[in-house]
Amino acid sequence: MSLTHPAKPARVAIVVGVVLIGVNVLIFAGRSQVNGPANIQRPAEIVILQPNESDELLPQGEVGAQLRAQFTGQITIDGDVIPQDQTSGDPNLGEVFFDPGPNKDFQEFSKGGHTAVIQWWPRTIASIEAARAQHELRSYTWSFNVG
Repeated sequence: MSLTHPAKPARVAIVVGVVLIGVNVLIFAGRSQVNGPANIQRPAEIVILQPNESDELLPQGEVGAQLRAQFTGQITIDGDVIPQDQTSGDPNLGEVFFDPGPNKDFQEFSKGGHTAVIQWWPRTIASIEAARAQHELRSYTWSFNVG
């Protein structure tokens, strides 16, 4: 088998160049790909969220958040505002957590999807109503699953 010069070398050079560019684009796209869940942007006031977005939780698992220390808050689960006397954590540290159990709004979480909302406001404001009136009330909603 003998190699001969192509009849139109310019055309061959163009095809080879386009193929090389295409291969480089595919390599670059593959290296730029990010695998895993989407990066969720939480408000800066939330230090810790329990459980994280879309996490699996045990029926007796803890739900809540730790806020920056200058904030206080309340937790709502599946549309039910959890009374302060049923939450745990140090309000002076911005901690608002709920553990289901006897004599609480939830004895345990049912299997399936649930939604939680953390609402917060500056600790210098006396109540959630006052924070709402002063337009200082913020909130974050997330979902979790109970298995």
